[in-house]
Amino acid sequence: MLKAVSKFTLQAAFLNKTNKENKFMKKQFFAIAAIGMASAGVLCAQSLYDIAPDESEKDSLPLTWTVGANIGLDDNPTPLFSALIGEDQSLYGQAYVGATLLNNQPTSTTAFGAQLGVIHYFDNLSILGNDVDDSSFTASLYLNHTERLSERLRVVSRNSFAYELEPDYSYGFQSDRAVGNYTRWFTDNSVGYRWSERLATYTGFRLSDLSYDDSSFSYRDLSTTSFSNSFRYQLSELTVGTFNYRYSESDGSSQVTDSTNHFYTLGLENRFSPRALGVVRAGIQDREVDGGTSGTSPFLEGTLRIKANEQLSYRAYARFGVEDYGRMLRSGLTTAVYSGTESLRLGFSGDYLVSQDLTLSVGLNYIDSTYDDLMRVAAPVGVQVPRSLNEELVNAYVGFGYKLNDSMTLSGRYNFEDHSSDNASRGYERNRISLGVSTQF
Repeated sequence: MLKAVSKFTLQAAFLNKTNKENKFMKKQFFAIAAIGMASAGVLCAQSLYDIAPDESEKDSLPLTWTVGANIGLDDNPTPLFSALIGEDQSLYGQAYVGATLLNNQPTSTTAFGAQLGVIHYFDNLSILGNDVDDSSFTASLYLNHTERLSERLRVVSRNSFAYELEPDYSYGFQSDRAVGNYTRWFTDNSVGYRWSERLATYTGFRLSDLSYDDSSFSYRDLSTTSFSNSFRYQLSELTVGTFNYRYSESDGSSQVTDSTNHFYTLGLENRFSPRALGVVRAGIQDREVDGGTSGTSPFLEGTLRIKANEQLSYRAYARFGVEDYGRMLRSGLTTAVYSGTESLRLGFSGDYLVSQDLTLSVGLNYIDSTYDDLMRVAAPVGVQVPRSLNEELVNAYVGFGYKLNDSMTLSGRYNFEDHSSDNASRGYERNRISLGVSTQF
């Protein structure tokens, strides 16, 4: 019996799919609809919520199409410039079409999703006399595949592409809302091998890229290459201990220097129940910055995913470390480049099925960022730039999804965002409210 249980838990360490009910999948869809124009990768997201082994449905799901439209009000469409030009507001409309597919076979699992959309602001937007695009197209796609070559060997590939307007803070690289669309993509590939009943390893590489359409924000462009290896040891029937190493190289824009990072962490993954999983990893981050300050600092990341019952499910994440993203700050005619950004990121999201037709959803992202060790500055005469600067962001939402009939859902969402900074010109508040309808077939 113990051997059977041990085999099951080791399979979980290799990203084996945990059994969930198709009914829960449908409930989750209504919560997603309440968010409005949700990313196509929500069902198989590889965000900070999902640092743990992937989980999905046991049964295959057929190709499903979703078509929807929303109308909303945004009281600050160009937030980072509101201190200079004042806050404005505009009605906006959204329309989108998406598709998802899950094919689960005895030796392989494939998950696919895609979405195309458009967002249009009805009022003309401008910044200091320069027009801002009133219409923005969006697109997202994910393709995840697991191939179980034998009982011991498997290959996992996770791939994502997004062309977006609004940031998804749970992906862990943005700390505010810029103007205009950006493109992000990654491909994450690894090989897992079970050496014994208790010991397994995962070895992989990841390529990722982030770039902005608006040349005013091109200094945030970032490409990263990572290599990793994880040793996994079965400590008990429900607990896996890990030792993880990751090496990454980040190439910044022409205005920001490159950097390399080494991460060494010890971790625990505990399955409290078939529907509850907690993961924590802690260790050190050894960092080198071209032309900047290098050093060693603590690193921590964790996630919690729980389906409490048939009605309530929630998840949370936390991460603390030094980030490469956004090391350059602009304010008016002043630019400053820092060696790194020490950031604490916290997130929570939950869904509650009030009835068979009504789902409520809530979410919160909190980011505390400290820009340390000023490397380079360009500022008008007499302007003082601090060697260290702190910023905080709070992003929260509440939403609902109401099933009008077997195929149509009414959704609504309110989103609040507050960004504060030691540099007052970078602070802003933003409120958005939207109402929409979608159909699934």
